[in-house]
Amino acid sequence: MKKLLVLFSFLYCHLIVAQDPYYINYNTNDGLPSSTIYSIHPDEKGFLWFTTDAGIAKYDSHTFTSYTTDNGLPDNEIFQMKKDHKGRTWLLTLNGKTCFLYRNKLYNEFNSALVKKISGSSLIIDFYEDNQNNCYFVYKDGTIMIVNEKDEVIQKSNPGFSLFGVWGNKNKLFYLCTLGVFDQKNKSLNPDFHCSNYYRMFHIGKEQYFSEQNHLYHVNDNNHISTVLTLAEDIEILQLFVENPYKIWICTRKGLFLYENQTLKNHFFKNEVVSNIAKDFEGSYWISTLKNGAYYVPSFEVFVDNMNEANPLKLNCISINAQKEIWLGGDNNNYYYKSPGKSLVKNTLLTDHQTDQIRNIRFFGSNKYIAGKKMVLKIDAKKNTINYGFGSNDILIDGDDFFIGYNVTFKISNKLLNKQYPPILKDKLLLSKRTNVFAQDTNHNVWIGTNNGLYCYNKKDSVVDWSSKLGNIKTTISDLYFDSESKTLWVATASKGVFCIKNKESVQHISKKNGLNSITCNSLIKIAPDYYLVGTNNGLNAVIFQDNAYKIKNLNTILGLKNKRINDIAFLDNIVYLATDAGLISFNIKNINTKKIRPKCWISYLRNGSKTMANKPQHQFNYDNNDVSINFVGISYINQNNLTYYYKLDGQNDSWSPTTESQINYRSLAAGKYTFSVYCNNGYGIKSPIESVSFEILAPFWQQPWFVFLGIVILGLLIYFFIKYRLQQQQKRFEMEKVTIQIERDKAHLERQTIDLEQKALRQQMNPHFIFNALNTIKGYYSEGDMINASTYISKFSKLLRMLLENADQTIALASEIEMLRLYIELTKIRYKNKFEFELFVDERLNINDVAIPTLLLQPIVENAIIHGLAPKNKKGLLKISFLINQNQLECHVEDNGIGREASGKKQKHKEYQSKALEIATERIALFSKDIGPSTFEIIDLISGGKASGTKVIVTIPLINIW
Repeated sequence: MKKLLVLFSFLYCHLIVAQDPYYINYNTNDGLPSSTIYSIHPDEKGFLWFTTDAGIAKYDSHTFTSYTTDNGLPDNEIFQMKKDHKGRTWLLTLNGKTCFLYRNKLYNEFNSALVKKISGSSLIIDFYEDNQNNCYFVYKDGTIMIVNEKDEVIQKSNPGFSLFGVWGNKNKLFYLCTLGVFDQKNKSLNPDFHCSNYYRMFHIGKEQYFSEQNHLYHVNDNNHISTVLTLAEDIEILQLFVENPYKIWICTRKGLFLYENQTLKNHFFKNEVVSNIAKDFEGSYWISTLKNGAYYVPSFEVFVDNMNEANPLKLNCISINAQKEIWLGGDNNNYYYKSPGKSLVKNTLLTDHQTDQIRNIRFFGSNKYIAGKKMVLKIDAKKNTINYGFGSNDILIDGDDFFIGYNVTFKISNKLLNKQYPPILKDKLLLSKRTNVFAQDTNHNVWIGTNNGLYCYNKKDSVVDWSSKLGNIKTTISDLYFDSESKTLWVATASKGVFCIKNKESVQHISKKNGLNSITCNSLIKIAPDYYLVGTNNGLNAVIFQDNAYKIKNLNTILGLKNKRINDIAFLDNIVYLATDAGLISFNIKNINTKKIRPKCWISYLRNGSKTMANKPQHQFNYDNNDVSINFVGISYINQNNLTYYYKLDGQNDSWSPTTESQINYRSLAAGKYTFSVYCNNGYGIKSPIESVSFEILAPFWQQPWFVFLGIVILGLLIYFFIKYRLQQQQKRFEMEKVTIQIERDKAHLERQTIDLEQKALRQQMNPHFIFNALNTIKGYYSEGDMINASTYISKFSKLLRMLLENADQTIALASEIEMLRLYIELTKIRYKNKFEFELFVDERLNINDVAIPTLLLQPIVENAIIHGLAPKNKKGLLKISFLINQNQLECHVEDNGIGREASGKKQKHKEYQSKALEIATERIALFSKDIGPSTFEIIDLISGGKASGTKVIVTIPLINIW
């Protein structure tokens, strides 16, 4: 049975398809540290890790980052990476010194006691974790180190033979060794397996597989070992990838095998030593080799064919005829064709040892035309060939018209062409423009694409320049396609995108702003109703019309094409064929679907000044170091550089901003808390999850809460002590002012008392003077025996004295003052009979009972006017006394028409007695001015006819109310 299975598998090896999938090769030129890749490991964040003979490399879909012994690795020869249940990723090395990666940090024997205990001295051949979470480190020399759940290290006894791996089953431990399969508990060997140095152990989840050369085995739960398959004898199995229970990828020294549904279906990369295969989070495949780096395969539904050429083959054109023959034109004089069910046939144009480039292949009737730059070759139905003796970029035959497009355009009779060799083309010139391509519409108009725009030829032998109708576009026309169903001409240009012409007018212009991945368009084809493909210098686009609108799909993101120049496109039986600079790419359009996998986006690190910090939930930076750079990465292997980032910084700008850069720099951020958020979109607008990081620019110490609090406390204390000091000072000042005020008050009171005393003294001086004069008058009356006048005088005098005694205050009512003056004047008139008359005037605005006036203020003045002015006068005089209001002042006027001051003064010089009335009045006015306010005393000498006519005295005092 076993031999039958071997034979069955061997037959399948010859039946499997030989065509390789489309791939992108990564090697040292792309950043890998070596072209010898042992394994590839996707991690949970979407990054890919490559183990090589020159360290390990991390790939983020943009850049490879390498790690070697300079970065802490114990050895540069790393075979595998294994992850345990605690999230530690262990590295299996050649020298037996292990290490592990955990949370972006590398732990080796210098910073981890656990690693130091595990490290051995020979190749770490296997890593196995059992159901009890015990980790087995298996060394080729037979050493086994076990790390249990508590990270305790247990060393198993060396069995005395070389090991390739271990596995556990029902509390038993089995060794895969040079002797075969060894039961460690029973100390027995499995008789079905012989001695070999080519055993390899594969732990796939909870499943156990192992191989021996070209044989693959599976160990089930009952520890029953069964054969999965057997390859050809010269093929050694190196690694497995079980995609699902029905799909197993087998890595060998002679390529990659696909074993699906218990059938060996395909054999890829036959010339490669394939060491490993892995699948990234987008569903694409990564294949490592021991010689040529790594291969990225976006899909095993997209194939590439190099036509058995050793180097990548450049193909310029592809055509398929009605017999479903595929014809291809390349460089170096070569063209290829493949009939259905037959192998590819390579042919070479014989051009006298000149290198030719096949520009186009056309079919007219049963004939094939190979258009090369040096030669146009005709192949008829009987495979007879005719060399026309001229080269061209394209040809077109319409009836008897044969159009030749090259440096110029010729039109010649097809019959003449077949008779004349070589043909004379000088007089057959149609258009003096370098021509690239022809197309014919249903009206038999011939459209000519040139390096200087688009032209149209009709049966009337007229050529029309259509460039002006396309917006005066004088650009290179790369390809033309006439859609007979919609009667639309599609025009591919080298620098302006695609134009659509219908009913002799441009109806559409499609460019990069509409979604094309490049405006350098090389080829066009329709593959279904309203479904067109456009090949550019940057890959493949689909233009899909629906409801008078169209949408563009960048098929690069589906196919994984990386900067592939599409030179030509053909379509047959749902298969799309692409002629590229790296061979023929083909795929079934129905098997290609958009991968709606969300890209990943991660914040890599923050940089602050010269410090680089790994991403963590919260960062803090000093106020004087407030420049922050944030580096992030979007991961999409199928989109690669076709990612757009959107970012924002909460705390500064709440709106999302787009960028294609992977680093954002912020300068001179203000103190505060910030949250930076970023996500990316792929070519189909699929959005990654949002990634965020928070950081804080610390306020300067003088803005820190503790400092502000301390400052407030200190300021409060300062204010408290200042206020206390001020209050104390004000209290002292208040006490001093209180004392000063009291002193001033006492002084003022003393001064007032002094003034009162002085005024009383003056009144005391005035009263004796007045009494003396009155008594002299009474004496005179008695001496003369005039008892009547004496009695009258004594009566009035007594009344006046009574009023003086009753009004002893400093001021009295104006009414009392006027009454006392009237009594005094009447007494004086008795003394000086017929000497003067008396007139009294009071301003009607004055209320004499409310207005106050110093007691007997005017009496001395009146006395002086009578005695010294009116009495000496020979004629009868007049005494006028007036009380007037002038603003807030009380004016008291005493006017006489006596002899005047000068004459009176001369008379007084001859008398012993000098009147002191005016002196006393003047002193009283001065004291009164100090007491109640500004007061004036003015004497005016009255002159009439140049002679003295009297005296006028004006006393002005403040208008004072009694109440």
